[in-house]
Formats: sequence, structure tokens, C-alpha cells
Amino acid sequence: MLKKPLQDFQGNEYLERCFSVDFRTIARDTCFIMSSVATVKKHKSTPHVYTSNKLADRRVGWIYYQAYTLALSGKYLESLGRFDEVLRLEPEYIHAWNQKGLCNYFLERYSRAISCFDKASSLNSRYLESLNNKGCALQRLDEFGAAIDCFDKVESIRAGLFETLNNKALSLIALGDYTGALTCVDRCISTGLVKGAFYVVRSMCFLALDQIGEGLYDLTIALKLDPQNKHALALLEVFNRAAIA
Repeated sequence: MLKKPLQDFQGNEYLERCFSVDFRTIARDTCFIMSSVATVKKHKSTPHVYTSNKLADRRVGWIYYQAYTLALSGKYLESLGRFDEVLRLEPEYIHAWNQKGLCNYFLERYSRAISCFDKASSLNSRYLESLNNKGCALQRLDEFGAAIDCFDKVESIRAGLFETLNNKALSLIALGDYTGALTCVDRCISTGLVKGAFYVVRSMCFLALDQIGEGLYDLTIALKLDPQNKHALALLEVFNRAAIA
């Protein structure tokens, strides 16, 4: 017989007490950032640049490229200085505000990151990257309810983005809403995109709902897709202890 999931963090506290797993920590660690300078090589993305032939615009584009390259190398402090130069020349360059926010995010300056994302959103209220990334920063501050508000705004503008659905699922898990989280992650999987992270999130939900068999099945899929996923490996040990208990 399945146990009724505990709500208002009680379920998470029970899991942490019994199995040494803190879902809030996992939620902070496994969110998807949009337009991340840390994932450009993987996704073959290119930075936003000016196309104007005016000298001033070419200078903005060149400095932006330098800032972006520094961030890509993990030199976030140096990158911030260059993004500041860009924004002095072009204060309404939305992409620069978003990238400046990401640099602060990776430097764990989450409040500063949120200010940058808010600035980008003030310039374009439908700018998906800044809304999603603000939600990720709020997750880092354990403000999961506010993070969900950001993800819902993205969903209202463009439904079905796997990054946002996954991030919302993580926040719902942190708040103890495991069935709501399952709905979100199932929508991620329905997009046809195969990612081990989705199945890790599903396994967390099933662990919380005491459905050990379902959770283990998802973990095997996660580990096939990403054998080095640290959360999947840690959860496998947790499931083994739960099965014994």
C-alpha cells in the first residue's frame, strides 16, 4: 500500500532524516540555465552581436564578444568588467544584461544576478532567458515559490520549453508537491528530448511517493543516458536503503 506523501516540507525532511537526501539541494544544483555562457560549446551557440556597420555599434559588438569569450573560459570577474563597458555604451543591450546576470550567477552573487535579469525583463517583458534565469537564481536562494512564478511567466509566453518545465518540477519537489512535479517532467519527456536529468527528477518524485520500483526504473534509464550523473548515483544508493527499510 502506498503511503500518502507528506506536505509542507515534511516529506522532504523525512527523506533527509531517513536517507540523507535533501531535495532542495538537488533542486538548486540541477536547474537548466538559458543562454548559459557555460554551455555554449556543447550547444554550438553563438553570442548575440550587432550587425550595424556604424563604428560605435561595431565597438559594442567587439567588446561584447570579448566579454562573452572570457565568460566562456570561466573568467567571470573579468567578463563582468567587459559587460559593464558594453552597457555603458549601450545601456539597453538586453543580451548583455542577461549575460552579466549569468556571470554573477556563476560567481554565486544571486541577488546581483536577479537585479540584472530584472533589468533585462524591464527592457523586454517577453524575454524568456531573463525570466527563466531569474527563477534559477531564486532557487539558489531557496525562494522556490517565487521561482515558480518566473517559470509560469515563461510558460505563458512560450509553452513547452523543457528547461522551464524541468526547473518548475524541481521547485515543486522542493515544496513537497511531487505529483505536480511529475506532471511537469512528463511534459519534458513528451517533447521527445531524451535527457538523463528528466529521469533523475522522476525518480526523486517516486522516492518521495514511496514508489520504489518506479523510481529505480527511471534511475536505470538516467544512468544509461548519463553514467556519471552524480545525483543519479547518489539516489541509487538512497533507493537501495529505502528498499531494505
